[in-house]
Amino acid sequence: MTRLKIGPVDTIVFFSGAVPWVIRAIRESVRLGLKTHVFASTRHLADIADIDRTQTFRDLLEEERISFYHTDDINSSSDLDGVVSERTMGIGIGETYVFSPATIRKFGGRLLDFMTIRLPQYRGGAHFTWQILRQSRIGCWNIELIDEKMVPGVCDSGKILRTHEYLVPSWAKTPKDYAAVADGEALLLYEGFLRDVQAGREFEIREIQEDFSLFLPRLSTNHHGWIDWSWSALELDRFISAFDDPYPGASTMISGKRVHLKGAHADLSEGAFHPFMAGLIYRIAPSGVFVAVRDGALIVERVLDEQGRNSLDRVKVGSRFQTPMKHLEEARMFDAEYDAQGLLSKNK
Repeated sequence: MTRLKIGPVDTIVFFSGAVPWVIRAIRESVRLGLKTHVFASTRHLADIADIDRTQTFRDLLEEERISFYHTDDINSSSDLDGVVSERTMGIGIGETYVFSPATIRKFGGRLLDFMTIRLPQYRGGAHFTWQILRQSRIGCWNIELIDEKMVPGVCDSGKILRTHEYLVPSWAKTPKDYAAVADGEALLLYEGFLRDVQAGREFEIREIQEDFSLFLPRLSTNHHGWIDWSWSALELDRFISAFDDPYPGASTMISGKRVHLKGAHADLSEGAFHPFMAGLIYRIAPSGVFVAVRDGALIVERVLDEQGRNSLDRVKVGSRFQTPMKHLEEARMFDAEYDAQGLLSKNK
């Protein structure tokens, strides 16, 4: 069995955006006296880094005087040569970069990726959305060696150094909830891994078991999140929850306007409704908007317009949520591809 010794190291280079646990990991690395650098793309520097949604990742790095470099092509960055040595470890978390063989060689086997999925399951993107749709509550982090075949959102092919599985608690319902649980688990994994690196521990390297592979592509909420009111209450609950915070929310139409729904709850105690009644709003209460679906009720807490503003004034008893078939067809035909700047529109 192959083994790899990474440390001790004196420098850590992060390739990431404003993931909460990564921000804490960066601060911890600085606290430990390690030279710490961040390389980030245009899209990641614009990530919102605080709960008040006012400070970007760039703002935070500048405010805390953390060394960072803005590049959309890591392989042509001259700044990288100035920070990488034989005692440098690189860590990618949701990075936008595809590392060339030459860039990988600079790190001498110390370029790693933290993946918040069970490898080789849930390769691709929108991991938590797909997990919620499939009712999966097995969370996992993997630390893998980056190789030249790895493409963000397309292929994770590196060898595994460490795996950490956990259960997602029952209260977690939205991608934001899943991410909050994953953040806590990731920070514990990172801190333990860093201690082992600095202690000079060797890590066993194992191959990914491709017989269990599963690939699910990246998503765009605004393109894929259209609600099909022919589904059951539980299917609608999972779908709306899967595109809930931190995303804009699953979409439908009411009175000719697009709205986003959040805070969905299936309730089968109201009894079944005829399929013709699906989407019909039959009650509005302090607890939410009650919508008829074929096998029960869907209770929706929030109705938002396309700017994310409260749009409950558009909702009246007797009105109906409906999604034109063309939107449902377009959702299934849309391929979401991203680069360093953001979403690339592409239809199948």
